[in-house]
Amino acid sequence: MDVFCLVGVIGGGVSFFIFLFYRMEEPAQHKKLLLLNLLRKRRRLGYLSDGLVRTKRLALCYAILHLYKKKNHVRNQVRRQRRWWVRPVFADHDTHGAWVSLIPTMRDTDRDLYYNFMRMTPECFDRLLALIMPFIRKYSWRKPIPPGERLAITLRYLASGDSQTSLSFLFRVSNQAISKIVLETTSVIWSVLKKTVFPKLDRDLWLKTAAEFEVMWNIPHCLGAVDGKQVYIKAFPHSGSRWFGYKKRHCMTFMGVSNAKHQFIIVESGASGKRSDANIFHRSNFASKLIHGQLNIPPSCPVSGLTENLPFFFVGDNAYPKSGNFAVPFKGMSLKDEEMVYNYRLSRARRVVENAFGILCARFRIMFRPIEGSPSLVRSIILCCLALHNMHLQDEESVPPAARKYKPFKYADFYREDRSVVYGRWRNEDPNAEKSLFHQLVKQSSSLPKQQSAKGLDLQEMLVRYFVIKSVPWQWEKANLLL
Repeated sequence: MDVFCLVGVIGGGVSFFIFLFYRMEEPAQHKKLLLLNLLRKRRRLGYLSDGLVRTKRLALCYAILHLYKKKNHVRNQVRRQRRWWVRPVFADHDTHGAWVSLIPTMRDTDRDLYYNFMRMTPECFDRLLALIMPFIRKYSWRKPIPPGERLAITLRYLASGDSQTSLSFLFRVSNQAISKIVLETTSVIWSVLKKTVFPKLDRDLWLKTAAEFEVMWNIPHCLGAVDGKQVYIKAFPHSGSRWFGYKKRHCMTFMGVSNAKHQFIIVESGASGKRSDANIFHRSNFASKLIHGQLNIPPSCPVSGLTENLPFFFVGDNAYPKSGNFAVPFKGMSLKDEEMVYNYRLSRARRVVENAFGILCARFRIMFRPIEGSPSLVRSIILCCLALHNMHLQDEESVPPAARKYKPFKYADFYREDRSVVYGRWRNEDPNAEKSLFHQLVKQSSSLPKQQSAKGLDLQEMLVRYFVIKSVPWQWEKANLLL
């Protein structure tokens, strides 16, 4: 027992001296308190072997704790000092930045250049800024970036597709601030505009859309054109091949439903590029609501030329299912003449959504370039562009077609090199005919029961017979059926 006590005393003494060695820099009062605490522990535990072991552990813990504090103290002293509080190139932000020098000059002297820079008129910019200002205003003891400049940075980023570094040189704002501004502002624009620019899915909306398709694109009871669009992205870290699409590039896919005037009614965003259009559709909220009858689609109505009631339907390519509310083209090469005409008339209506994607990408050039950022940033950018696209088209509904700025290629009349005139698509718009057809459809749908569909007749067969009976003069030539 004495031998064990002697070994314990020697071990405890060694640990005690180690503890004193690491506490040399502590004030004398702190040393006394720590020593008294350690002695009380030893006296309370006694000189037995287990008590001495616990005493040694206590001393080693104190020594390790002191080492940890000493390393942190040295690390804080060695930390590199900042070269500048603000970089010299950003110091003249209030005098030479684009928000205080370039943009006011364009707004006062050259409105066309301002529209090209912002993709919107000054009046539209002010209205949008008034909507989102309460959500993007910042309060700080340093002078914050004003809300108008935050919106201008975001719109220029979407319109040009330039890197955030080039925008930092243009606006004299740091690259880190540009990254945060784009993410916050695009999210706010989508959350504010989505309730106003995307209409409520009710029966009147579908009847109005069907009237527009019949007047402008010669297809009855069409509720919208459906298709998917891939947006190129820079590969996300540690994502593998999840976002790698069939075009051999990393991309994010979104699905849209467009009306006859290139406005999006429904959008589904955020799917990986590895998934096909059919997979995205079957797993979307749009498909779920369509299957369970939650879209408030009107019942079947009669059309001139058919004895049966024609159901309301969407048009899409062969990636989408053939059903009572979806019209898809015939497959194969050896088709009948009527089926070839059907494919042409269907593609004539379906290309509306592809034109909508083209207008969207032409106006917001960020969609043409690989977007670099997190999945949430890419998704927020896509949804923000879709909301701005609908907002511009809604603003121009009351503007004469010749004075519209946000319009697609060949929308207005233009001249060839031989000075011959090519009439634009705006000449097909007939608001009076659309209104009268809309009221007619409302009257017909209200007189029918809510659940009514064609029985024993295929939607494709009904449309084939309708396109033959109600033919347009050029359909046989476009279907390559004229010698």
